[in-house]
Amino acid sequence: MGILGNLSNRVLALTAAGAVAATVILTACGGSGATAGSTGSCVAVTGVTPKQINYGLLYTASGLNSESFAPYRAGVDARLGVANASGGVYGRTVNYAWADDSGQTQPNLTAAQQLVNADHTFAIQEFSPSPQGSAGWLASAGVPVVGTSNSAIWTRYPTMFSYFNLITDSTGSITTWGNYARTLGVKKGAILLSKLSNGSVPVGAQLQASLKSAGIPAITINAEPTVLDVDAIVRQIQASGADFITGIVDPAEFIQIAVAARAAMPTIKILSLIGYDPGIFAVGKKLAGMSISVSYVPFERPSAAHQVFLDAMAKYAPQQQPAANEIALIGWVDADLMLRGLQAAGRCPTRSSFITNLRAVTSYDAGGLLSSPVNMRTIFGQLTTCYSMVRISPDGRRFDPVGNGPLCGQRIS
Repeated sequence: MGILGNLSNRVLALTAAGAVAATVILTACGGSGATAGSTGSCVAVTGVTPKQINYGLLYTASGLNSESFAPYRAGVDARLGVANASGGVYGRTVNYAWADDSGQTQPNLTAAQQLVNADHTFAIQEFSPSPQGSAGWLASAGVPVVGTSNSAIWTRYPTMFSYFNLITDSTGSITTWGNYARTLGVKKGAILLSKLSNGSVPVGAQLQASLKSAGIPAITINAEPTVLDVDAIVRQIQASGADFITGIVDPAEFIQIAVAARAAMPTIKILSLIGYDPGIFAVGKKLAGMSISVSYVPFERPSAAHQVFLDAMAKYAPQQQPAANEIALIGWVDADLMLRGLQAAGRCPTRSSFITNLRAVTSYDAGGLLSSPVNMRTIFGQLTTCYSMVRISPDGRRFDPVGNGPLCGQRIS
């Protein structure tokens, strides 16, 4: 997905407004006579009653640029609206309580503890730039967590589930980026980094290794938003002889640099790993041909799964306009993964059965929205290898999908 992480608060913050208050209580694994709609034999489990399941939504509702991600909650509400209208999970409606972490580490832990200890929720759905605050505590408590992987922390704890990994603790990489650059005819790359962003440097190393695997040398260039000197960066790119720009920095800064570089070097190729947003069209033709990668099927390749999403947004989250929004889609997919885990956990769910059975799912595709089906067992701790590509059209007014499907590479050490 054109995505997000501990890569910068701007990239990862989100908002929401309100949520369903959590009920405490009961039920999980029961005796052998449980049938659909019959949960009375289940034993007591936090967050589960015979009629509903309550989980916690842990996200950044305040702080730097948090308002930029209001669509996330709309996507969550739309997915749960569809599920509950269809009978929920084994006859139980699915609701959530929420807590704000302000995008910071210590409040992230405090928010998680509130959701688990005070709101008595069954599991956590998380979308925050600071998951490291609560990850260890939630893992030690055996609480399952689903959400958007934005740092290596998501690949350390088997209690945490995401449908893709852009960053891991390993020093490996994937051939995907290098293979794509080679199709563009790239001879030398320039990778933009920000040491102030926890994910930027490791992703930069992965990009450099990926380009090297395709026989493409690359330099790295520091692009800190606090001391950004666009002209100096462009001069570095020119002096290096690079004909390709990529990297992970704040999208606004990346666009600034890319526009200036394109003005100075009209034939330079550009690939961004984040920033799939129509807002980029504000620069018009200046970035025509720029590529952006996403981990799901882009809206420009419409499918039945996209139509389900758009119809649900219109019905359950009509305030979100336009509905075809990346952050809303991410919220939808994260909520869908939560529902898949609850389904896998069985009629009498426990946190343990959620974790064990969701990890055993071998082909998860969010109803057809992901670029490639995900094996939840083999993806753990590993980089995602398949991405869809879009390219800004010649007139700078739309995204055009690249190829007929996702570009998949191999993992390399």
